[in-house]
Amino acid sequence: MGPCCCSKRHVTFVWATLECLFFTGVIFGWVWLTVTLRRDAYFLDLCNVSLSEDISRDLTKNEVLKDSLRKDRPKCRTTTTTVAPGEVEYRLPFNGTQYFCDEQEDRLDLMYVVIIIVRNFLILPVGIFLDKYGTTRTRLLTVLTFVMGTLMMTFSSAAFPWLLIPALSLVSLAGLVLLITNLQVANLFGEHRYTVMATFIGAYHACSVIMTCMKATNDLGVGTQTSFMFLTIAIVPILVSTIAFLPKSRIPWPLPATYGNNHVLNGHGRSKNSRDSRNREDFAAFKNVACSSLFAWSLVWFGILYLGECFYDENFRLVFTRLGVDKEYINTEYLRLYSGLKLLGLAVAPALGYVLDWRRSFNPPRIQHMYRSLMLMVLSCILALLNSLLPLIPSLPFQIAGFVLQIVERVAVLVAVVSFLSHVHFPIEHFGKYIGCHYLVASLSGLVGFAFQYLIHHHMNSNPFYVHLILLVLLVISCGHPINIWYHCRQGLIHDASQSDYGAEITPQEKLVPDLDSPSTA
Repeated sequence: MGPCCCSKRHVTFVWATLECLFFTGVIFGWVWLTVTLRRDAYFLDLCNVSLSEDISRDLTKNEVLKDSLRKDRPKCRTTTTTVAPGEVEYRLPFNGTQYFCDEQEDRLDLMYVVIIIVRNFLILPVGIFLDKYGTTRTRLLTVLTFVMGTLMMTFSSAAFPWLLIPALSLVSLAGLVLLITNLQVANLFGEHRYTVMATFIGAYHACSVIMTCMKATNDLGVGTQTSFMFLTIAIVPILVSTIAFLPKSRIPWPLPATYGNNHVLNGHGRSKNSRDSRNREDFAAFKNVACSSLFAWSLVWFGILYLGECFYDENFRLVFTRLGVDKEYINTEYLRLYSGLKLLGLAVAPALGYVLDWRRSFNPPRIQHMYRSLMLMVLSCILALLNSLLPLIPSLPFQIAGFVLQIVERVAVLVAVVSFLSHVHFPIEHFGKYIGCHYLVASLSGLVGFAFQYLIHHHMNSNPFYVHLILLVLLVISCGHPINIWYHCRQGLIHDASQSDYGAEITPQEKLVPDLDSPSTA
């Protein structure tokens, strides 16, 4: 690849990283968004607001609080905003006093869970669309989805809070699809492929920075709706990368030696491999993958670990409340600390990618790469087990240490899944379906999380001890996935799908001979 192409691929990498950092994981800043939503009186009708007579007369103008003075309403807590001279006053209702209650917080938490489930469920149809129609059409559809989501947020208000679900579901869906389409840029970097992929994933997890900026502007008087209207401008850089940097179909892997000539990076080039074009339309290849034990165990492993992550998010406040921490202090200090620590993904993810790219082995490259993914999956299982045990320890420092372990685990799980599914063992033409199936299982895990929450609050007196034991058993079962990968590697059952049909019988010579056509070997 010539100097010009190298320059362009580095520009593509920087552009894709910034795109992932600012637009892909907006929903991860939910903690900061809830601050602005509470200021805007979302779901405040669930609270019993006890106000003075003068303010009560003003409330008659607010449809959201027209029946908030009923005696059967839950007790409401207040936070009075003190503004120093010369500072810009918060745009809080009711003379600078913010009202909130447990019911309001529970409703916002419920909406977050529903948004994530809807997003995960929609990834599979989008993945099918990506595999069939290519990168350009998928990203154009993503731009439309993103614009619809941001515009719906501009029309949401305390009178129409239900708009949060479709709006943020579309925004988060568009962000995750942008990440998936950007992952192929790593194919341009050969031996640093997994490091580049992990960098994108780390930026995705650190995307809460955009919500932090929205909260800061809200402190200065800018409304939430205005911030999302401004976020609509994000379609400009997305369109630039779609047209100028990414191909119309996909960047192949293994990368052909002639790739990059004749402006291939602009999407004018095409692979000459007839087998690729056949597999692209042959659903049998995907069926063979979906029915394999490697793929099935991967779904089980990802679903169980994702269930543990969902359970941690839904019971975060419960753990700290049982330790005697005030609920408002949990919201103002610990939740924001947890959200801020997500920036660690920017440092952790590239380090994990470097481990995947590290080559010191006498095994064929395809076996070697799978062993690296195996190491990361074992690390993810260990972190998941620790994160399931830490909430059982009645110690505040241990819970704070759990923040860091949670961030590392979530980054490691996604890096491990992406590195596993992008291995040459699986036909790359169906990568969108692979990711979609995993997130479909993740949405089912979210529904199981609802069942766990019901058990905890209605049959276990808000004590999650026995649910933690169930999770520990499930995590032990999920260790079957690394064991299955190890068995396939030891038996030489990992092959290169780009060189032979998936599911074909592997000869003993193919098990032992290195893959000389692989770019890593070259």
